[in-house]
Amino acid sequence: MAKQNIYQHFNIEEHDLIEKTYDIIKQVEDSYTHYVTDFINPRQVKVMQTIISQTDLQVYLSSDYIPSEYARLLIAPVYYELDIADFEISLLEINYNNKFNRLTHAQILGTLLNKLGVKRQILGDIIVQERRAQFFIESSMVSYLTAQVSKIGKAAVSFKKLELNEQLENPSDYTEVDILVSSMRLDKVISSVLKVSRGTASKLIEGEKVKLNYLVQSKISCLVEVGDLVSIRGYGRFILKRDNGFSKSGKYKLTIDRITYKHK
Repeated sequence: MAKQNIYQHFNIEEHDLIEKTYDIIKQVEDSYTHYVTDFINPRQVKVMQTIISQTDLQVYLSSDYIPSEYARLLIAPVYYELDIADFEISLLEINYNNKFNRLTHAQILGTLLNKLGVKRQILGDIIVQERRAQFFIESSMVSYLTAQVSKIGKAAVSFKKLELNEQLENPSDYTEVDILVSSMRLDKVISSVLKVSRGTASKLIEGEKVKLNYLVQSKISCLVEVGDLVSIRGYGRFILKRDNGFSKSGKYKLTIDRITYKHK
């Protein structure tokens, strides 16, 4: 696929990522050394892999070796042999008094970004269990982080570096739910999932509070397909898992996996 034709296969919001990917390819080809990206979401992974697959370069995905949602891509010449350490990922455990405090995903993310003044992409998954919390971070940032962050919420914290295979299991709060919708339009699907009016669903979408496959989607008439991930700020997210055909009344019978954010 020629470079000039690749753009039509992706959303306009992804064109900067496409350009960046071509720049990375040129850098690896010119320098004969590998390149590691920031932490990127699965949609960004798909875009980059599609482009790199048209070259002779190798591409490795950290989440193939370290289970996680956000991953780093390693792009390398054909003769490169993978060393997991080259992903430059560190796993940190947050030590805090869990008898009197509970840390949430939002607290951890907000504190790290605000205190460090960094972009989201230097952080990978944040894993929160009832009394423990861990997160992945770009290795070069570990020393700076431990020197800058001593408190999250009201809890005094410290950090311990762990081996990557010591990561906690990411608790799955997905619940399988069957819904009926008259159309596969985004507003109608959200209305059914959240049990709100279509007007409320439309306001969420038009207010840019909805992401479809990690991209903000502001068109209420956008159609949803099986496999799509829909995130709604403040409400959680769901994956359209199965299309089960039509009901007797002619509505779509869908199965979704839904995760609801727990506000603490």
